[in-house]
Amino acid sequence: MKKVVYVGEILKTLERVPSGIPGLDEVIGGGFLPGRVYLITGPPGSGKTTIGVQFLVEGAKNGEKGTFISLVENPKIIVQDMLRYNFGLLGYLQSKTITFHDLGSRLLRTEYRLTWNELFNTILQIINEEGASRVVIDSFTSMEHLVKDPDNKRWALGRFIRALQELEITTVVTAEMLQGDAYTDEHYLSDGVIVIHHFMRNYQMVRALQVLKMHGVPHDSNMKRIRFTDEGIRVYQEAPF
Repeated sequence: MKKVVYVGEILKTLERVPSGIPGLDEVIGGGFLPGRVYLITGPPGSGKTTIGVQFLVEGAKNGEKGTFISLVENPKIIVQDMLRYNFGLLGYLQSKTITFHDLGSRLLRTEYRLTWNELFNTILQIINEEGASRVVIDSFTSMEHLVKDPDNKRWALGRFIRALQELEITTVVTAEMLQGDAYTDEHYLSDGVIVIHHFMRNYQMVRALQVLKMHGVPHDSNMKRIRFTDEGIRVYQEAPF
C-alpha cells in the first residue's frame, strides 16, 4: 500500500530543534530537524561527548526528556568530566530530565556477544521506557569488534535509523574519525554529519568544526573555529586560520 505524505508532515521540516551549541545553529540553518539522526565525528578529545551532553541540556532547559546511552565508557566518568562545565547538569540528573545508561558493561562481556539487531533493539527499548525526545548514543567506534555479526551493520543500522525517525526522536550519534577520507555506514545513513578537526599551528592546538552534510536545511560547509569554554563548546563564525 502506497504511503501518503500529508502537508502537516512536510511542514514539520520548517521546525527546528536547538542544538545547544552556541554558534552552531547559525551554521545549520537554525537548528536540527526534529526526528532526524545526526553523526558527530572527530579525533579523540575533540569534544564529541561534550556536544552530545550540551544537546541534552538544551532540551532539558525546555522540559524535554533526554537520554545518553554509552556503548563503551562508564557513564559515571562521563558525568564527572561534564561537571567541569556550567551546564547545571547535576540538577537535570537529579530530576531525571536527563538519564544516562550504561550498555558498555554488557557489550564488553566476553561470554556473550549481541547481534547488531539485538543491540539496536535494546537501545530502542531504553528510549521507549524513558520517553525521551532527545537521545545521544556514544560511541559507535569499534562496535564491529563487539557484536556477533559485524557484516550485518549497514542493514541493521538503516533499520534502526528508520525506527528512530518514525518515533520522531532527535538523535545525536558520535564516532571517532579514524581517517579523514574513510567514511563509514553512519556517514551515509545519517541525516547530517558534523566533523570536528584539530590542527597544530605555531605549537598551538586549533580546533574547527565542519558540516559535511545536513539534509533538508541550508548550511555552511566551511570550517568554523571552535573553542572549549566554561559553558561547553562554542562555534565562532570565523575560519580557524
